[in-house]
Amino acid sequence: MKVVGIGGGHGLAQTLRAALLYADDVAAVVAMADNGGSSGRLTTELGIPPPGDIRTCLVALAQDGAMAELLQHRFLGGALTGHTVGNLVIAALTELRGDFGQAVDAAGRLMAVKGRVYPATTALVTLRARVQGGILEGQVAVGETTAPIEAVFLDPLDVPAYPPAVQAILEADQVLLGPGSLYTSLIATVLVPGINAALQQSSARRIFVCNTRMQPGETDGLDAVAHVRALLDHCGGACIDTAVVQSPVLEVDGVALDRASWPWSEIELIEADVGAPDEGHHPKRLSATLATLS
Repeated sequence: MKVVGIGGGHGLAQTLRAALLYADDVAAVVAMADNGGSSGRLTTELGIPPPGDIRTCLVALAQDGAMAELLQHRFLGGALTGHTVGNLVIAALTELRGDFGQAVDAAGRLMAVKGRVYPATTALVTLRARVQGGILEGQVAVGETTAPIEAVFLDPLDVPAYPPAVQAILEADQVLLGPGSLYTSLIATVLVPGINAALQQSSARRIFVCNTRMQPGETDGLDAVAHVRALLDHCGGACIDTAVVQSPVLEVDGVALDRASWPWSEIELIEADVGAPDEGHHPKRLSATLATLS
C-alpha cells in the first residue's frame, strides 16, 4: 500500500510513524509556510524555503537513529542559538545542489529514510489569515492569534506545487491529512493549488485525522465538525472520504464530537481511541485504525 501524509510539523510526523507500521511505501507532502524560529531565520537570511517541518518528517522516517539524533540537535549558544543541525544541513545542501527539492532528497538519503519527503512547493510563500478586525501575516502571527480565524490564504495565491509531491498524491492508495495545526500546517499545505487539485483528483482513500485536542488560539472552541468544515471550505470541494476522530473525547481540551450532528453522509466518520498521553496521537493505536481503511 502506498500512503501519503499531508501537513506539517510534529502531527504529520506521528502519522508517518503510524503509516510505517502497515504501509509498503510512505511519503510526506509538507507545509512550506513556517516563518518562525530557525526556519524563519534561514528563509530571511538565505532566501530558501523553511526547512524545519521537512526535517521533522525526515526524522520520523529515518532508519539511522544516531544520524536522526544529530540532525535534531539544537544549538544552545553563540550565533547558532536556536538552529538545528538538520536545518543547517538542508540549507547547505540547497546551496550545493542549487535546488531545495534535490536538497531534501539528499538529506533523506543521508538519514537513510524509509520513504520520501516532499515540500508542497519550493517557492517562497507567506501565510495570511483574515480575522475580525483585519489581516494577520505570517504563520507565527496566525498560530498565536486569539481572535477566531475566518479564513487563511497564501501569498502569492498561485504558488506552484512541487511536481514530485503532486505525483505522489496521484499515485497513492491512501492519503492522510493531518493531524497537526489545522490552519498553519494542514490547510496551509492544501492551499497550494496543485496540491489541492491532486487531492481532489486522487482515487485514493482520503482520510482526515482530526486533532485529539484543541490548539490554544488557533482552534479554541472548535469541535470535530468545525475542523472538517474549515478544511472543506479551504479545499473548495470534496477532498476527504473519511474522518478519524478521537473517542472518547479527552478531558479538559479534547476536540468534541456529537455524532448526531455530523452533517456529511458522504464522509465516513470513524471514532477511535488513538490519543497518546503527550496530547498527540499514539502511532500504534493510529496505525491499527488506519490499516483497516484501505
